[in-house]
Amino acid sequence: MAVLCSNCAGKLIFNPATQRLECATCGSSFRPEDVEDKNAELHSKYYDTRVYVCSHCGAEVITSDTEASSFCVYCGNPAIVFDRISKEYKPDGLIPFQVTKEEAIKNIKARFHRNPMVPKEIMGKCVPENIRGIYVPYWVINADYTEADYLSGEVKRGKSKVTKYYSRAGEITVKNVPIDGSKILSDDISRKLEPFYLEDSKTFDEDYLNGFYSNTSDMTYFDLKKSAAYRCHKMFADEIVKTVKAKNVKIQDSIYWVDVYDDPIYMMFPVWFFTFKYNDKPYTILVNGQSGKVAGTMPWQKNRVVALAVTTFVLVMTVIVLSILGVINNWLLFASVAPYVLAGITLLGTYSFTRGISGLRRIYKNLRLTQSEDVFKYVKKRQG
Repeated sequence: MAVLCSNCAGKLIFNPATQRLECATCGSSFRPEDVEDKNAELHSKYYDTRVYVCSHCGAEVITSDTEASSFCVYCGNPAIVFDRISKEYKPDGLIPFQVTKEEAIKNIKARFHRNPMVPKEIMGKCVPENIRGIYVPYWVINADYTEADYLSGEVKRGKSKVTKYYSRAGEITVKNVPIDGSKILSDDISRKLEPFYLEDSKTFDEDYLNGFYSNTSDMTYFDLKKSAAYRCHKMFADEIVKTVKAKNVKIQDSIYWVDVYDDPIYMMFPVWFFTFKYNDKPYTILVNGQSGKVAGTMPWQKNRVVALAVTTFVLVMTVIVLSILGVINNWLLFASVAPYVLAGITLLGTYSFTRGISGLRRIYKNLRLTQSEDVFKYVKKRQG
Protein backbone atom coordinates (compact mmCIF):
# COMPACT_ATOMS: atom_id res chain seq x y z
CA MET A 1 0.00 0.00 0.00
CA ALA A 2 1.11 3.60 -0.47
CA VAL A 3 3.18 5.23 2.24
CA LEU A 4 2.08 8.78 3.05
CA CYS A 5 4.11 11.86 3.91
CA SER A 6 4.09 12.54 7.66
CA ASN A 7 3.95 16.28 6.95
CA CYS A 8 1.06 16.57 4.48
CA ALA A 9 -0.27 13.00 3.90
CA GLY A 10 0.82 13.15 0.25
CA LYS A 11 2.09 10.00 -1.50
CA LEU A 12 5.82 9.29 -1.27
CA ILE A 13 7.72 8.10 -4.35
CA PHE A 14 11.28 6.73 -4.40
CA ASN A 15 13.72 8.91 -6.38
CA PRO A 16 16.74 6.95 -7.76
CA ALA A 17 18.77 10.17 -8.08
CA THR A 18 18.58 11.03 -4.36
CA GLN A 19 17.90 7.51 -3.00
CA ARG A 20 15.14 9.04 -0.89
CA LEU A 21 11.35 8.98 -0.72
CA GLU A 22 10.02 12.32 -1.91
CA CYS A 23 6.62 13.95 -1.54
CA ALA A 24 5.40 15.61 -4.73
CA THR A 25 2.93 17.69 -2.72
CA CYS A 26 5.11 19.46 -0.15
CA GLY A 27 8.62 18.51 -1.26
CA SER A 28 9.59 16.66 1.91
CA SER A 29 12.02 13.76 1.60
CA PHE A 30 12.81 10.78 3.82
CA ARG A 31 15.19 7.83 3.90
CA PRO A 32 13.24 4.62 3.16
CA GLU A 33 14.47 3.02 6.38
CA ASP A 34 13.13 5.96 8.40
CA VAL A 35 9.57 5.62 7.10
CA GLU A 36 7.50 3.43 9.36
CA ASP A 37 5.05 0.88 7.97
CA LYS A 38 2.31 0.72 10.57
CA ASN A 39 1.06 -2.60 9.19
CA ALA A 40 4.46 -4.33 9.15
CA GLU A 41 3.72 -6.54 12.15
CA LEU A 42 0.44 -7.74 10.64
CA HIS A 43 2.07 -9.29 7.59
CA SER A 44 5.80 -9.50 8.26
CA LYS A 45 6.36 -12.13 5.53
CA TYR A 46 4.19 -10.40 2.93
CA TYR A 47 3.62 -6.97 1.47
CA ASP A 48 0.57 -5.45 -0.21
CA THR A 49 0.43 -4.70 -3.92
CA ARG A 50 -2.24 -3.43 -6.27
CA VAL A 51 -3.09 -5.48 -9.35
CA TYR A 52 -4.24 -3.76 -12.55
CA VAL A 53 -5.70 -5.62 -15.53
CA CYS A 54 -5.52 -4.63 -19.20
CA SER A 55 -8.87 -5.19 -20.86
CA HIS A 56 -7.13 -5.45 -24.25
CA CYS A 57 -4.50 -8.18 -23.69
CA GLY A 58 -5.51 -9.47 -20.25
CA ALA A 59 -2.13 -8.76 -18.66
CA GLU A 60 -1.94 -8.26 -14.91
CA VAL A 61 0.38 -5.56 -13.62
CA ILE A 62 1.66 -5.48 -10.05
CA THR A 63 2.38 -2.00 -8.74
CA SER A 64 2.19 0.15 -5.67
CA ASP A 65 -0.66 2.64 -5.78
CA THR A 66 1.85 5.49 -6.10
CA GLU A 67 2.40 4.51 -9.76
CA ALA A 68 -0.19 6.24 -11.88
CA SER A 69 -0.62 3.66 -14.63
CA SER A 70 -2.21 5.15 -17.74
CA PHE A 71 -1.36 2.42 -20.27
CA CYS A 72 -0.43 -1.25 -20.42
CA VAL A 73 3.34 -1.81 -20.35
CA TYR A 74 2.90 -4.90 -22.53
CA CYS A 75 0.62 -3.92 -25.40
CA GLY A 76 0.48 -0.13 -25.00
CA ASN A 77 -3.32 -0.07 -24.69
CA PRO A 78 -4.70 2.65 -22.36
CA ALA A 79 -7.53 0.46 -21.05
CA ILE A 80 -6.05 -0.25 -17.60
CA VAL A 81 -8.41 -0.85 -14.69
CA PHE A 82 -7.78 -1.61 -11.02
CA ASP A 83 -8.65 -5.21 -10.11
CA ARG A 84 -7.67 -6.12 -6.55
CA ILE A 85 -5.27 -5.90 -3.65
CA SER A 86 -2.82 -8.80 -3.44
CA LYS A 87 -0.34 -9.96 -0.81
CA GLU A 88 3.06 -11.03 -2.14
CA TYR A 89 5.89 -12.86 -0.39
CA LYS A 90 8.64 -10.49 0.71
CA PRO A 91 12.05 -10.88 -0.95
CA ASP A 92 15.16 -11.04 1.24
CA GLY A 93 16.55 -7.89 -0.33
CA LEU A 94 16.71 -5.65 -3.38
CA ILE A 95 19.00 -3.36 -5.33
CA PRO A 96 17.32 0.07 -5.48
CA PHE A 97 17.04 1.96 -8.76
CA GLN A 98 20.07 4.22 -9.13
CA VAL A 99 19.56 5.21 -12.77
CA THR A 100 16.73 7.68 -13.29
CA LYS A 101 14.19 7.40 -16.09
CA GLU A 102 15.77 10.40 -17.82
CA GLU A 103 19.22 8.77 -17.63
CA ALA A 104 17.81 5.53 -19.06
CA ILE A 105 16.35 7.45 -22.01
CA LYS A 106 19.68 9.22 -22.51
CA ASN A 107 21.56 5.89 -22.56
CA ILE A 108 19.13 4.39 -25.10
CA LYS A 109 19.44 7.40 -27.39
CA ALA A 110 23.22 7.49 -27.02
CA ARG A 111 23.43 3.90 -28.23
CA PHE A 112 20.99 4.10 -31.15
CA HIS A 113 20.34 7.74 -32.07
CA ARG A 114 23.32 8.15 -34.42
CA ASN A 115 22.71 4.87 -36.21
CA PRO A 116 21.38 5.86 -39.66
CA MET A 117 19.70 2.46 -40.02
CA VAL A 118 17.34 3.01 -37.06
CA PRO A 119 14.00 4.59 -38.09
CA LYS A 120 13.74 8.11 -36.66
CA GLU A 121 10.15 7.61 -35.55
CA ILE A 122 11.28 4.98 -33.03
CA MET A 123 13.52 7.42 -31.21
CA GLY A 124 10.53 9.75 -31.05
CA LYS A 125 8.79 7.09 -28.97
CA CYS A 126 11.64 7.01 -26.46
CA VAL A 127 9.98 9.39 -24.00
CA PRO A 128 9.27 9.09 -20.25
CA GLU A 129 5.65 8.07 -20.86
CA ASN A 130 6.76 4.91 -22.70
CA ILE A 131 9.35 3.71 -20.18
CA ARG A 132 8.58 1.82 -16.99
CA GLY A 133 10.80 0.82 -14.10
CA ILE A 134 10.29 -2.79 -13.05
CA TYR A 135 11.79 -4.71 -10.15
CA VAL A 136 12.65 -8.10 -11.66
CA PRO A 137 12.78 -11.16 -9.34
CA TYR A 138 16.13 -12.93 -9.04
CA TRP A 139 17.51 -15.81 -7.01
CA VAL A 140 21.12 -15.53 -5.85
CA ILE A 141 22.69 -18.96 -5.40
CA ASN A 142 25.82 -20.74 -4.18
CA ALA A 143 26.48 -24.11 -5.81
CA ASP A 144 28.92 -26.90 -6.60
CA TYR A 145 29.06 -27.61 -10.33
CA THR A 146 30.53 -30.57 -12.24
CA GLU A 147 30.87 -31.00 -16.01
CA ALA A 148 32.42 -33.43 -18.51
CA ASP A 149 32.83 -32.40 -22.16
CA TYR A 150 33.72 -34.05 -25.47
CA LEU A 151 35.20 -31.50 -27.88
CA SER A 152 36.54 -31.29 -31.43
CA GLY A 153 39.06 -28.95 -33.00
CA GLU A 154 41.08 -28.49 -36.17
CA VAL A 155 44.89 -28.79 -36.19
CA LYS A 156 47.42 -28.56 -39.00
CA ARG A 157 49.07 -31.72 -40.32
CA GLY A 158 51.47 -30.75 -43.05
CA LYS A 159 49.58 -28.58 -45.51
CA SER A 160 46.15 -29.88 -44.56
CA LYS A 161 43.86 -29.69 -41.55
CA VAL A 162 42.56 -32.63 -39.55
CA THR A 163 39.92 -32.86 -36.85
CA LYS A 164 41.05 -34.04 -33.43
CA TYR A 165 38.88 -34.88 -30.42
CA TYR A 166 39.44 -34.01 -26.78
CA SER A 167 37.87 -34.70 -23.42
CA ARG A 168 37.72 -32.33 -20.50
CA ALA A 169 36.16 -32.59 -17.05
CA GLY A 170 36.18 -30.50 -13.91
CA GLU A 171 34.25 -29.04 -11.04
CA ILE A 172 33.87 -25.55 -9.67
CA THR A 173 32.22 -23.80 -6.75
CA VAL A 174 30.25 -20.69 -7.65
CA LYS A 175 29.08 -18.02 -5.26
CA ASN A 176 26.48 -15.26 -5.55
CA VAL A 177 25.36 -16.22 -9.05
CA PRO A 178 22.15 -14.36 -10.04
CA ILE A 179 19.40 -16.39 -11.73
CA ASP A 180 16.39 -14.47 -13.04
CA GLY A 181 13.29 -15.74 -11.29
CA SER A 182 10.90 -15.71 -14.22
CA LYS A 183 10.21 -18.61 -16.57
CA ILE A 184 9.04 -16.18 -19.24
CA LEU A 185 11.94 -13.72 -19.24
CA SER A 186 14.68 -15.19 -21.43
CA ASP A 187 17.89 -16.16 -19.62
CA ASP A 188 19.84 -14.92 -22.63
CA ILE A 189 18.45 -11.38 -22.50
CA SER A 190 18.60 -11.16 -18.70
CA ARG A 191 22.32 -12.05 -18.82
CA LYS A 192 22.92 -9.17 -21.21
CA LEU A 193 21.88 -6.80 -18.41
CA GLU A 194 24.59 -8.04 -16.07
CA PRO A 195 26.51 -7.37 -14.00
CA PHE A 196 24.44 -6.35 -11.00
CA TYR A 197 26.50 -5.36 -7.97
CA LEU A 198 25.25 -6.99 -4.78
CA GLU A 199 27.24 -4.64 -2.56
CA ASP A 200 24.57 -2.01 -3.28
CA SER A 201 21.74 -4.28 -2.11
CA LYS A 202 19.44 -3.32 0.75
CA THR A 203 17.29 -5.31 3.12
CA PHE A 204 13.86 -5.45 1.49
CA ASP A 205 11.68 -2.45 2.23
CA GLU A 206 8.55 -1.99 0.16
CA ASP A 207 9.05 1.78 0.27
CA TYR A 208 11.70 1.32 -2.44
CA LEU A 209 8.93 0.02 -4.72
CA ASN A 210 6.97 3.28 -4.58
CA GLY A 211 6.62 4.61 -8.12
CA PHE A 212 7.70 1.36 -9.80
CA TYR A 213 6.23 -1.88 -11.08
CA SER A 214 7.34 -5.21 -9.67
CA ASN A 215 6.91 -8.90 -10.29
CA THR A 216 7.26 -12.08 -8.28
CA SER A 217 9.11 -15.29 -9.07
CA ASP A 218 7.10 -18.10 -10.65
CA MET A 219 9.89 -20.70 -10.49
CA THR A 220 9.81 -23.97 -8.59
CA TYR A 221 12.99 -25.30 -6.97
CA PHE A 222 13.34 -27.70 -9.93
CA ASP A 223 13.12 -24.73 -12.33
CA LEU A 224 15.76 -22.92 -10.30
CA LYS A 225 18.18 -25.87 -10.43
CA LYS A 226 17.62 -26.22 -14.18
CA SER A 227 18.36 -22.52 -14.77
CA ALA A 228 21.36 -22.67 -12.44
CA ALA A 229 22.77 -25.69 -14.31
CA TYR A 230 22.34 -23.94 -17.68
CA ARG A 231 23.93 -20.74 -16.36
CA CYS A 232 26.92 -22.60 -14.90
CA HIS A 233 27.26 -24.63 -18.11
CA LYS A 234 27.54 -21.44 -20.18
CA MET A 235 30.26 -20.09 -17.87
CA PHE A 236 32.13 -23.42 -17.71
CA ALA A 237 31.92 -24.06 -21.47
CA ASP A 238 33.32 -20.62 -22.33
CA GLU A 239 36.40 -21.35 -20.25
CA ILE A 240 36.87 -25.03 -21.15
CA VAL A 241 37.04 -24.23 -24.88
CA LYS A 242 40.04 -21.99 -24.20
CA THR A 243 42.03 -24.96 -22.85
CA VAL A 244 42.07 -26.72 -26.23
CA LYS A 245 44.96 -25.68 -28.47
CA ALA A 246 43.21 -25.95 -31.81
CA LYS A 247 41.13 -23.95 -34.29
CA ASN A 248 37.31 -23.94 -34.51
CA VAL A 249 36.92 -25.71 -31.17
CA LYS A 250 33.38 -26.98 -30.59
CA ILE A 251 31.75 -28.89 -27.75
CA GLN A 252 30.20 -32.01 -29.26
CA ASP A 253 28.61 -33.38 -26.10
CA SER A 254 28.31 -32.40 -22.45
CA ILE A 255 27.22 -33.99 -19.20
CA TYR A 256 26.76 -31.65 -16.25
CA TRP A 257 24.97 -31.32 -12.95
CA VAL A 258 24.67 -28.77 -10.19
CA ASP A 259 24.16 -28.98 -6.42
CA VAL A 260 22.67 -25.78 -5.04
CA TYR A 261 23.54 -25.39 -1.38
CA ASP A 262 22.52 -22.97 1.34
CA ASP A 263 19.14 -21.32 0.97
CA PRO A 264 18.87 -19.35 -2.30
CA ILE A 265 18.44 -15.63 -1.61
CA TYR A 266 15.33 -14.05 -3.12
CA MET A 267 16.12 -10.58 -4.51
CA MET A 268 14.66 -7.87 -6.72
CA PHE A 269 16.87 -6.15 -9.31
CA PRO A 270 15.99 -2.84 -11.06
CA VAL A 271 15.35 -2.77 -14.82
CA TRP A 272 13.92 -0.06 -17.08
CA PHE A 273 11.71 -1.38 -19.92
CA PHE A 274 11.19 0.58 -23.15
CA THR A 275 8.46 -1.20 -25.13
CA PHE A 276 7.13 -0.21 -28.54
CA LYS A 277 5.77 -1.65 -31.77
CA TYR A 278 7.21 -1.18 -35.24
CA ASN A 279 5.55 -2.65 -38.33
CA ASP A 280 3.19 -4.53 -36.00
CA LYS A 281 6.07 -6.32 -34.26
CA PRO A 282 6.81 -5.85 -30.55
CA TYR A 283 10.21 -4.65 -29.36
CA THR A 284 11.62 -4.29 -25.86
CA ILE A 285 14.83 -2.46 -24.96
CA LEU A 286 16.05 -3.06 -21.40
CA VAL A 287 18.28 -0.84 -19.27
CA ASN A 288 20.02 -1.98 -16.09
CA GLY A 289 18.55 0.28 -13.40
CA GLN A 290 21.76 0.12 -11.38
CA SER A 291 24.51 0.59 -13.99
CA GLY A 292 22.64 2.01 -17.00
CA LYS A 293 23.77 -0.81 -19.34
CA VAL A 294 21.49 -1.17 -22.40
CA ALA A 295 20.37 -4.57 -23.72
CA GLY A 296 18.46 -5.16 -26.94
CA THR A 297 18.60 -4.23 -30.63
CA MET A 298 16.58 -1.69 -32.59
CA PRO A 299 14.85 -2.59 -35.88
CA TRP A 300 16.46 -1.08 -38.95
CA GLN A 301 15.26 0.26 -42.28
CA LYS A 302 15.94 -2.45 -44.87
CA ASN A 303 16.15 -0.02 -47.77
CA ARG A 304 19.01 1.82 -46.08
CA VAL A 305 20.82 -1.45 -45.38
CA VAL A 306 20.51 -2.42 -49.06
CA ALA A 307 21.68 1.03 -50.16
CA LEU A 308 24.75 0.79 -47.90
CA ALA A 309 25.60 -2.70 -49.22
CA VAL A 310 25.27 -1.55 -52.85
CA THR A 311 27.38 1.55 -52.19
CA THR A 312 30.11 -0.53 -50.55
CA PHE A 313 30.08 -2.99 -53.46
CA VAL A 314 30.36 -0.17 -56.01
CA LEU A 315 33.29 1.39 -54.15
CA VAL A 316 35.16 -1.92 -53.97
CA MET A 317 34.55 -2.62 -57.68
CA THR A 318 35.69 0.91 -58.52
CA VAL A 319 38.98 0.35 -56.72
CA ILE A 320 39.48 -2.95 -58.56
CA VAL A 321 38.74 -1.40 -61.97
CA LEU A 322 41.07 1.54 -61.29
CA SER A 323 43.78 -0.90 -60.26
CA ILE A 324 43.39 -2.86 -63.51
CA LEU A 325 43.45 0.33 -65.56
CA GLY A 326 46.56 1.40 -63.75
CA VAL A 327 48.23 -1.86 -64.72
CA ILE A 328 47.25 -1.44 -68.38
CA ASN A 329 48.16 2.24 -68.73
CA ASN A 330 51.30 2.29 -66.69
CA TRP A 331 52.53 -1.26 -66.46
CA LEU A 332 56.12 -0.54 -65.53
CA LEU A 333 55.18 1.82 -62.71
CA PHE A 334 52.37 -0.29 -61.33
CA ALA A 335 53.62 -3.80 -62.01
CA SER A 336 55.72 -3.96 -58.83
CA VAL A 337 52.87 -3.01 -56.48
CA ALA A 338 49.89 -4.44 -58.37
CA PRO A 339 50.05 -7.90 -56.73
CA TYR A 340 50.08 -6.32 -53.28
CA VAL A 341 47.19 -3.98 -54.10
CA LEU A 342 45.05 -6.81 -55.46
CA ALA A 343 45.99 -9.07 -52.54
CA GLY A 344 45.06 -6.29 -50.14
CA ILE A 345 41.71 -5.77 -51.85
CA THR A 346 41.01 -9.49 -51.73
CA LEU A 347 41.92 -9.80 -48.04
CA LEU A 348 39.93 -6.68 -47.15
CA GLY A 349 36.91 -7.94 -49.06
CA THR A 350 37.10 -11.39 -47.47
CA TYR A 351 37.55 -9.92 -43.97
CA SER A 352 34.70 -7.44 -44.43
CA PHE A 353 32.40 -10.15 -45.76
CA THR A 354 33.23 -12.52 -42.87
CA ARG A 355 32.84 -9.81 -40.25
CA GLY A 356 29.62 -8.68 -41.88
CA ILE A 357 28.10 -12.16 -41.78
CA SER A 358 29.19 -12.61 -38.16
CA GLY A 359 27.79 -9.22 -37.22
CA LEU A 360 24.49 -9.94 -38.94
CA ARG A 361 24.16 -13.21 -37.04
CA ARG A 362 24.67 -11.40 -33.74
CA ILE A 363 22.20 -8.70 -34.75
CA TYR A 364 19.54 -11.22 -35.77
CA LYS A 365 20.02 -13.15 -32.52
CA ASN A 366 19.62 -9.98 -30.46
CA LEU A 367 16.71 -8.91 -32.63
CA ARG A 368 14.88 -12.18 -31.94
CA LEU A 369 15.29 -11.56 -28.20
CA THR A 370 14.19 -7.94 -28.57
CA GLN A 371 11.12 -8.96 -30.60
CA SER A 372 10.07 -11.66 -28.13
CA GLU A 373 6.36 -11.52 -27.35
CA ASP A 374 7.16 -13.08 -23.97
CA VAL A 375 9.59 -10.31 -23.06
CA PHE A 376 7.16 -7.71 -24.40
CA LYS A 377 4.54 -9.05 -22.00
CA TYR A 378 7.03 -9.89 -19.27
CA VAL A 379 5.49 -8.12 -16.31
CA LYS A 380 2.30 -10.14 -16.71
CA LYS A 381 1.63 -11.93 -13.43
CA ARG A 382 1.41 -15.69 -13.79
CA GLN A 383 -0.60 -18.04 -11.63
CA GLY A 384 0.56 -21.48 -10.53
